[in-house]
Amino acid sequence: MRTATFRMRIAALSLAMGALGTAGAQTVKPPAPGPLRPYVFPNVEQFQLDNGMKVILVEKHTLPIVEGRLILDAGAMREAAAKNGLASLTGRLLSEGTTDMTGAEIARQMDALGARYSTGGGFSTSFADVVALENVFPRAMQIAAKTVISPSFPATEFIRVKNEALAAYQQSHARAAGLAADAFIRAAFDSTAPFSRPAAGTLATIGGLTRDDVVNWHRTMFAPAGATLLLVGDITPVEARSVAQQAFGGWTVTRAVMAPVMNPVRQSSATRVILVDRPGSVQSSIVIGQPGFQATDPDYISMLALDHVLGGAVSSRLNTNLREKHGYTYGIFSFLDLRPGAGTYQMQSEVRTGATDSSLVEAIGEYRRIVTEPVPAPELGGAVNNLVSGFPNAVQSVQGLTGRLQNLIVWGLPMDFYATYRERLAAVTPDDVHRVAAGKLTPDNLVVVVAGDLSKIEAPIRARNLGTVEVWDPNGNKVR
Repeated sequence: MRTATFRMRIAALSLAMGALGTAGAQTVKPPAPGPLRPYVFPNVEQFQLDNGMKVILVEKHTLPIVEGRLILDAGAMREAAAKNGLASLTGRLLSEGTTDMTGAEIARQMDALGARYSTGGGFSTSFADVVALENVFPRAMQIAAKTVISPSFPATEFIRVKNEALAAYQQSHARAAGLAADAFIRAAFDSTAPFSRPAAGTLATIGGLTRDDVVNWHRTMFAPAGATLLLVGDITPVEARSVAQQAFGGWTVTRAVMAPVMNPVRQSSATRVILVDRPGSVQSSIVIGQPGFQATDPDYISMLALDHVLGGAVSSRLNTNLREKHGYTYGIFSFLDLRPGAGTYQMQSEVRTGATDSSLVEAIGEYRRIVTEPVPAPELGGAVNNLVSGFPNAVQSVQGLTGRLQNLIVWGLPMDFYATYRERLAAVTPDDVHRVAAGKLTPDNLVVVVAGDLSKIEAPIRARNLGTVEVWDPNGNKVR
């Protein structure tokens, strides 16, 4: 998912920079940002059904659309290592049939309602999501609920979806970006940490999964006490209670209390450079970063501001350096990958093979500079203003609102977090950023991963003396 998002950002960046190029170089200094325009984040209401299922409601009556997303504490982080990929496979199979409807019938009914419906399973959660016009939403939600409560997991569909999962893994690992992303989490986290494994599984673990595994996972993990229903859009509190009760009120199964998930990081005292061979690759995929970040950290807001300066925007330091100044890449970005129990801070890019070692030097140099040198107030102000002014647009749709609220649930943040989000961002100072950078970023203790043609890039990278170099195979085994 992160890789797909990264590729979309690169494509958007290429288009944007192309348009700037045809317009000519900017010679006039842009005006300073004005004061914040008033914006009030919608009120968040919460209630609970008798079966223990939590319901969160956000009213948004600008369009006659409602989104309902059931979020279940049944993600890959709960799997046994040997069953890696089970949550993802189960999530995808939910919509393939119930005890009284085939997958085709579910699809036809949703289509007749004009509803969009999807199910799946990721690292933190499994989900069922439906978006529909408000007049047909209750019916669409009832159909969606059946797929969660009483899925049939047809044997033929199990085989098909499992084969698709195997093919997706092979396709991902045929690309340098997929190899680098997997190697990074393996290198950053202890082998006992769920975060050290790809959420969708590997060839070995997916291949070993059976339909009985899926049935048992659903029976063990899917229960109202471990579920939260988000209702966002053109729906009132009275309607929300009615929809939730009709769809899920009869769901009475229970499950054991789940302990918090731990994601221990791999202990290291110096930078490690992990190389993964992809012979013939014309580009190298690089991932540079470190583990250990969580959204519940008191400095999370300041870290967001820091990230936007370093690599979170088109005009960031990383992109200005590696793309605009040196022409090593079409784009490079940084981001926080936040998950329960742990997270990472990463820089990612795909660079020219011949510039791989130089790209590493420049990226690590920017990482070091934001730690050692205070960010000038005008630069920070521009970055923060971009974040603050863009937030209302990011949550103007029901889908945007739902995504933000899901983050709060998964990360363990209060549901009123966004009520003062812009104001807290706007209050971040250069001293805040410098303090967070100096206290949390470790430029001399990084995980550096490069996937590419080692016959061309290994020797130049070793010559840079960036850290201890290891060569891994695509499955995370050390070769030398």
